[in-house]
Amino acid sequence: MRIKSLRVGGIGRFADGAHVEGFGPGVNVLAAGNEIGKSTLFRAIRTCLFHRHDSKHQEIRDLASDDSQLSASIELTFEHQDREYRIKKSFLRSPSAALFEDGREIARNKQADLAIWELLGVQPGSGRSVDEGAFGLLWVGQGASFSPPEPGAGATTLLNRAIESEVGTLVGGERARQVLSEIQAELGRSLTDTGRPKSDGPLHRAMREAEDWTSAEQQAQAKLTALEQQHGELLQRRQRRVELTDPVVTAQMTQELLTARTQLAEQRAAGREILRLEAEETAAVRSKEGAAQRLKQFRDLGTRLDANRRTETALMAELPGLRAREQEARTTLSRTYEQIEATEAQVRQLAARYQQLEKLAAAAARAERKDELARQLAALEQAARDLLAADAQLASLRIGSKDVDRLDEFDRQIGALDAQLRAAAAHLSIEVTSAGAGKVLVGDEPVDTQHRAPVLASTRVTIGDLAVITVTPAANPNHDARQSLIAQRETLLRSLGAASVAEARAQLSRRRDVEATRKGLVAQLKTLGVEREPAQAIAQLKSTLAQMDAAVAIALEEAGRTTPPSHAELEEEKLTITQQRALREGECAKLQAVRTQQQAALEGAVEQRSACESRLEQVRTGLAADLAMCADADRSARDALLLADLAACETAHQAASAALAVARETAPDAAALERMETRCQRLEQALDNRQQEHVQIERDIGRLTGQIQAAGGDGVGESLSVAQEQRKLAERELACIQERIAVLQLLRDTVSACLAEGRERYFEPVRRHLRPFLNDLFPGADLELGDGYAIESVKRGRAESFRRLSDGTQEQIAVLVRLAMGSILAERGQAVPIILDDALVYCDDDRIQRMFDALTRAGKQQQIIVLTCRLRAFAPLGGHALQLQAGSGGGSALAA
Repeated sequence: MRIKSLRVGGIGRFADGAHVEGFGPGVNVLAAGNEIGKSTLFRAIRTCLFHRHDSKHQEIRDLASDDSQLSASIELTFEHQDREYRIKKSFLRSPSAALFEDGREIARNKQADLAIWELLGVQPGSGRSVDEGAFGLLWVGQGASFSPPEPGAGATTLLNRAIESEVGTLVGGERARQVLSEIQAELGRSLTDTGRPKSDGPLHRAMREAEDWTSAEQQAQAKLTALEQQHGELLQRRQRRVELTDPVVTAQMTQELLTARTQLAEQRAAGREILRLEAEETAAVRSKEGAAQRLKQFRDLGTRLDANRRTETALMAELPGLRAREQEARTTLSRTYEQIEATEAQVRQLAARYQQLEKLAAAAARAERKDELARQLAALEQAARDLLAADAQLASLRIGSKDVDRLDEFDRQIGALDAQLRAAAAHLSIEVTSAGAGKVLVGDEPVDTQHRAPVLASTRVTIGDLAVITVTPAANPNHDARQSLIAQRETLLRSLGAASVAEARAQLSRRRDVEATRKGLVAQLKTLGVEREPAQAIAQLKSTLAQMDAAVAIALEEAGRTTPPSHAELEEEKLTITQQRALREGECAKLQAVRTQQQAALEGAVEQRSACESRLEQVRTGLAADLAMCADADRSARDALLLADLAACETAHQAASAALAVARETAPDAAALERMETRCQRLEQALDNRQQEHVQIERDIGRLTGQIQAAGGDGVGESLSVAQEQRKLAERELACIQERIAVLQLLRDTVSACLAEGRERYFEPVRRHLRPFLNDLFPGADLELGDGYAIESVKRGRAESFRRLSDGTQEQIAVLVRLAMGSILAERGQAVPIILDDALVYCDDDRIQRMFDALTRAGKQQQIIVLTCRLRAFAPLGGHALQLQAGSGGGSALAA
């Protein structure tokens, strides 16, 4: 197979179509920048060959152009077995397929899908995979060149056939692989891929059964050991119960506790007596302190009475002078307020005169603007009238651009039908000799020499007086379609009020002129500050002019004038008023400062007078309260009574202190009391512990007795014997299974070794075809291949794991292996183009030159197509330079 050309439409970024021509044998290079659509073309080729035309798989929807209303169309031309084929498919919208052989259509739609698959030797696909043959192996998409080739079932079959045609079928190879597969299946029932027992497999079940019986044996042995321990514990508990129930020991401990409690009660009674005496001594101290405090308070009361009487006398002498000062300050402040009010009145009069002048100035300014507003009003009224006239004309012209476009569409469709009718109609050709000049008529028109025209309608040919020939064309549905279009066009013209298309165009031209005039008027109104209704703006202007006249009249009336003053007169009068106002405001400011000082003086005098009166009131209130507590006549008697009370309290305190001292000398100390309390607590705790231990031992004896009786009834010894016997049987079964698995593993290793020896001979053709390509890149190197043609290692002096190589080297070797596989298939007459989409991205300058040599070598046997975005780097590759061109490229490339 050799691709010759590709055309697409409605695909990816090629919504308007694109094509690639000039594919040749050998190396072909399509070099273009990123996002040009190279990978889209690669996917289009795969989709055209291997997807059903009516498939709606997501991969095809992703391939179609966004928002395109056209079908996703692909056409691929290729040579195969000395014949040229062309496959055309349209997907998603109006799906179709057609296959041509040497220019002749041989299959369509579903038959075309099946025929192309049969022609290329691939299995009919479901649309979800590209193929299972060499195409999936040799067509490398973007980013897939880094992975080594992994042939599918179809590609593996092709390669095996090609290799076996050269080396033959190795004796025992397939049989050994079958045996190895059966061994692996047998081992797989017992072991996982990592060599561990498989869940619920024979080995796992045997191991689990052995473990279960071992566990059962251990549990029975544990129960027997626990039973023996319980017998020992029961004996110990019974001996301890005898010790705890000894009556002599219990009576001795009880007597010690009673003695300790008696001694503790005596010591606590002595302590309570000391506490009582301490309370009495404390109360005596408080009584003495209270008597002393009452005596002091009484004497302080007498001192306060004498001091308040002296203060009252002084305040009464000071109060008249403070009242006189306050009255004087009030009189002075009142005179200052009167002066300030007179000055502020003058300032207000001057401000009123100034405001009148401002109003006169505003009235004069409005009078100056009146003419300008009048001119603006006239222009606005004229523009409003012109706009109304333009709207009236637009209302009479109902035709629009879409209407003319519909008329043009009718003419275009009628013209197309006329062309189809002329192409399909019979042609009338008449040659008139000189003898028949003037005697032949076509319709009513004479024919002098010749007449050639298609017969679109019934045509009458008159030959002098000899004959009348009527030529009637065959019935054609396009005639009815043409008449329907003409009728629709006439209906549209009548609805628009036009006699012809030309008149409709003239009306549209007049409408556009009126619309342009209206736009100019709207723009003029906007310059005049009118956005919507001009009538509202006109009314507002008129209202403004009326308001201006009224404001000027009011301002003149208030100023007592008949005409507005001049600007110079206004400025001179305003300057005079401003100077007088500034003078009065200065005087007012000085008076305000004086008023502030006088106000502060008045506030100070009021404060002093108020403070004196308040202090006097407080002193008199205090005197009245103190005298109510103790009159002057009772002071001496109350003082003597308080002294006697203090002496009695001191005597009582001395007696309480002496009694407390005597009680403290005879009472025990706190340490002895604490020791006795501790001893009582210790003896009580010991008796309580002994009782609790006796209760717990009785419970333990009952529990152990019940457990021993229950264990004896379960037959622990018999259960242990059964578990031991079953464990031995399970271990023997496990040993048998393990021995069988070991034999199978040994047999597997032996067969695998034999296969490894045969694999070297089997892969020799692959290495022979690969060696020239590999030596172009790594002279003297060789590859180690594994099952399924997997690349295991590279030998370059020493073996290196393929997975440990750099990404660039892995990609280069993976491409070389594909070239070798393509070479094997090409030698057997099964050549498939090799397509590389943006491969060799990590090559250095030296490596990429060597890869170009390998590609050129492979191109001698089969077609290679390289899609790349590295224009300068791939320029030295040579080969056929392909160009991606927009459009369908002529002909009917994209016509389904």
